[in-house]
Amino acid sequence: MTAIAKPEHSVFDTAPEELRPVLESLVEAAQADANWKVRKKTLLDALLVVETMTQLSPKQQEAFEALMTGMEDGSISEAEAKARMDAIEAVEDDEEGGEGIDILPMFIGAVLERLGEDRITSVEQAALYILSVHPEHYEAAEDWLQADEKNATAFKKLLRSDRRYAGLFDALLGEDEEEEGEGEA
Repeated sequence: MTAIAKPEHSVFDTAPEELRPVLESLVEAAQADANWKVRKKTLLDALLVVETMTQLSPKQQEAFEALMTGMEDGSISEAEAKARMDAIEAVEDDEEGGEGIDILPMFIGAVLERLGEDRITSVEQAALYILSVHPEHYEAAEDWLQADEKNATAFKKLLRSDRRYAGLFDALLGEDEEEEGEGEA
C-alpha cells in the first residue's frame, strides 16, 4: 500500500459550477462500485463519453445529449443510437469541437480528489491515479508501481489486456513515456 498525499490545489473547487454535478455523479458512481476493478470500468466508460463530448461542436453536443437521453429512457434502440452517432460525427460543422482528451486528467483528478482515498492498494486504482492532473496522485501511483516488481508486472499486464485503458494511457502519457525512454537509451 502506498500513501496518497492530499492534493495541494483542488481541481473540483475551481471547476465551473455547471460541471460540478457531472463530477459529483461520477464520484457517486465510483463510490457505488464494489472494488477498483469495477470502478475502473465505470470511470473509463464515463471518461470516454466526456472525451467524445468535448470533441464535438456545440450543435453536435446537443444532438449527442439528446441521443444519450433517448438511450437512457429506452426510446432509442442500440442500432438507432449507432446510426445517430455516425450521423453526428459525419456532420460538417463550421464550429470546432472543444478540448478533447486534454481535459480528461482534470476530470480524473477532480473525481479522485473527491473520493478522498488515502492509499493505493490495486493496479486498477494506480492505473487511474497515474492519469490524474494532480502531481500527488500520479506520484503515489508511480511509487506504488515501483514499490514491488509484482505491481509493475500487473500494470504491464493491464496495459496489454485492457485496450480502452491502454489507448487512454497512450493518448495522455504516451509521448512523455517515449521521450523519457529515448533519453535513457
